Amino acid sequence: MKTQILPSVPRRLCARAMRCGQVAVLSLVLLILAAPTMLALSAPVAPESAWLSPSGGTLLVRQELPVIKRDGMSLVRVTLPAGAENFSIEVPSQSVARWHDIPMPADMVAEDSSLREQMIEEIQKVEAKLASAKARLELLVESRPANGTFEDMQRQEKRLAEAVPSLHIECADLELILERLRKELKNLPPQPGPGRLVEVTLLGTVQATSLPVSYRYTFKDCGWRPRYVLDARLDGAKGDAVTMRFLAEMWQHSGLDWRQTKITLVSGGGGPRVPERLPRWVVEAEERSRSMNRAMVNADMAAEAPMMAKAPAEGAASPVERADISAAFASWTLAAKGLPEGRSRMLVLEETWKTPLQWLARPGRGDSRVWLTAHCVLPKERVWPSGMAEFRLDGQDVGSGRFSPRGGEVDLFFGPDPRVQVQATEDARKRGEEGLFNKTRKWSWAWTYVVHNTRDRSVRVRLERPMPQTVDASISVTLADVPEAQKDEREHKLFWDVQVPAGGQAEVHHALTIAAPKDLPVSPHAP
Repeated sequence: MKTQILPSVPRRLCARAMRCGQVAVLSLVLLILAAPTMLALSAPVAPESAWLSPSGGTLLVRQELPVIKRDGMSLVRVTLPAGAENFSIEVPSQSVARWHDIPMPADMVAEDSSLREQMIEEIQKVEAKLASAKARLELLVESRPANGTFEDMQRQEKRLAEAVPSLHIECADLELILERLRKELKNLPPQPGPGRLVEVTLLGTVQATSLPVSYRYTFKDCGWRPRYVLDARLDGAKGDAVTMRFLAEMWQHSGLDWRQTKITLVSGGGGPRVPERLPRWVVEAEERSRSMNRAMVNADMAAEAPMMAKAPAEGAASPVERADISAAFASWTLAAKGLPEGRSRMLVLEETWKTPLQWLARPGRGDSRVWLTAHCVLPKERVWPSGMAEFRLDGQDVGSGRFSPRGGEVDLFFGPDPRVQVQATEDARKRGEEGLFNKTRKWSWAWTYVVHNTRDRSVRVRLERPMPQTVDASISVTLADVPEAQKDEREHKLFWDVQVPAGGQAEVHHALTIAAPKDLPVSPHAP
């Protein structure tokens, strides 16, 4: 069998040696690579499939590898990129005896240009364009004739007036592009190392000169995270709606592009593996308020339930080829193959939720804002991972935050509505003692809330105020509200649903009294 040497030589190694005139070094490299023990030396190849989680990826590669004969044994060699872990291999119709690592030559890198090298090349091109523009500008300025007719000088001045400003603009634009490219290059992760060369020993004698193999490994320098864009639109004719776009931010820094790789996004794979120990619960009189605070914090930190969403309309094109919620973690297999080195963003799903927008006010001292919200109850057909979201109102950005539904429901907030406001006025604040021998103390407050609506449609505003929580049975709370407040015992709050006409206003009067025995050490303060 004729040994093919040149195809297995890394292109960059040959080019570097030729540029430097290192013929002797290149000859030595060719001799080494021609040896039977180095017959299978090749650069890492892109995976056939990649399962990406927020904490890394599992990659599958299929290759036809030459069989190496040595000391009566049959071997194959696999090249892995730097950072590859948890390697496993399957060779059809063959049994694997063992495998071990061989030091990888420093110049063994992928034949494809890495992202870093592509960016360096782009920077060099922009630098050359900038140098050319500056040279032309300098030539124009210095070419002003010292002697000549008046007409010659006029023509030169006209040429300068037309060319110099455009060249200045071109230089400024190129400098901005150069600054951005250099910043992106600086923020790139370190260049991948030489990787690993794994030698796999097979049991028995293999007659074939090459074998198909498949191997897997985990790779930490890749992954994905969910990103959502939620755009609320107020439309009285067609009904309010929230457009949701579920995006996947993906990255991989393996040193080569995954041009034909099948990408599957997996929701899990991160976070702790072992739960925390149960806390000690010590009940003591002086610890009562502290125990209550701990219980409230624990309730707020309850595990988040997965979010569900309705399926897209039949026949609609989808960037997701297959979604699977039957396994422990939800997964989405993308329809388009490939993932270039670096960072990418891809649409996974887009839906429109027909849901009425609501106005929410939590009036306090100096706070007149009324917030736009939407409460969505979502079907149970798909799992949505928690992630960061960009919130928009009628296409305008209003901020970002976590998107973490619980129990198939989600409350979305789109910031304050500048056209709906609430004015809070404190009408009374009193403290006194009464009863036989002054055995009871009382605290009273009263407020008036006026909601102003400058929109051309009526709006329904929910006003919320905290409801006092009494721990001691001897403490009483009395309400005197117009209209009467509704109570949410679970959330410990009072609320009023107020319909405010277009261009009009509505009022709520809220008053409460707290009474407690004089010898009970309490001193309530209204928030």
